[in-house]
Amino acid sequence: MNEWPLIVFTLLLEFACGSAMAATLVDYTVRQAELAPMRPVGISVFPVAAVALMASLFHLGRPLAAWRALANLGNSRLSLEVFLCALFTLAALVYSFLWWTERSGGRPAAGIALCIIGAAAVIVSATVYLVPAQPAWNSGWVPCSLVGTALLSGGLIPFLLAANVAGSPQRIFQVAVAIGGLVLLGSAVWMLVHLAQVPSDDFIAARLQEGLHQLASQHGLWFGLHIALGCILPLVVSVRLWLGESAHRFGTFSRLLIFLMILAGVTIGRVLMFALESPSRDIGESPAGIASHTSAQQ
Repeated sequence: MNEWPLIVFTLLLEFACGSAMAATLVDYTVRQAELAPMRPVGISVFPVAAVALMASLFHLGRPLAAWRALANLGNSRLSLEVFLCALFTLAALVYSFLWWTERSGGRPAAGIALCIIGAAAVIVSATVYLVPAQPAWNSGWVPCSLVGTALLSGGLIPFLLAANVAGSPQRIFQVAVAIGGLVLLGSAVWMLVHLAQVPSDDFIAARLQEGLHQLASQHGLWFGLHIALGCILPLVVSVRLWLGESAHRFGTFSRLLIFLMILAGVTIGRVLMFALESPSRDIGESPAGIASHTSAQQ
């Protein structure tokens, strides 16, 4: 499969957005003297967003012509995605710089603006995949998957890196982890229901049946790992924390291991998503290819 640039792009975009949400929330609710454990989270938003943006360029026929995608900004979801992701990366640069220099003035407000742009970028990125030419994707389970990952990452990152932040809104992060896991679980079930339908259109029916057969026969084990690690494990962790078990009880190594296991589960789910279809997002080698691609996204 040659869609790894898009897999990396979408996952890192969602993790950058989740990191921004977590850092901004803590910045608003915790005293400045207690913010040291969250400083790496705030600083990391820009590098993660920048790598995500660069990864997306590797899927283009001519990466240096990526700016041409902005030519149809008012009519193309792809153009809007490119614009919002670039804007998010620039805003992340400012936000991470404020954390790097430990400047608290204006940082919470910058964080809110960044979160709004990031949420818009994730949502628009999800809608790009909702095209009739890709029947397996043309359903609400795709936006659920991307949004669920952003929520999940926003709750997990403080669990991993900021368990020592006194006064941080741990309940909110626990709820974010639980909701993220539930949304991803709902997305997986929705995907199965979508693939199992039998529409009247022969082309759509054949593509859906092919995707369902591929998922059941070739990728059944991986799908099970996605459910177990990316959906169920976050729920277990959030319930244990909600019932009063301190994040410190997990230990640094245990928290890291849990984080990596959930990250693996989420990544498997995203790989399976791209395995279902061959994306029609390739911009091509010429301006004409860009125009035809962007018009196909309407």
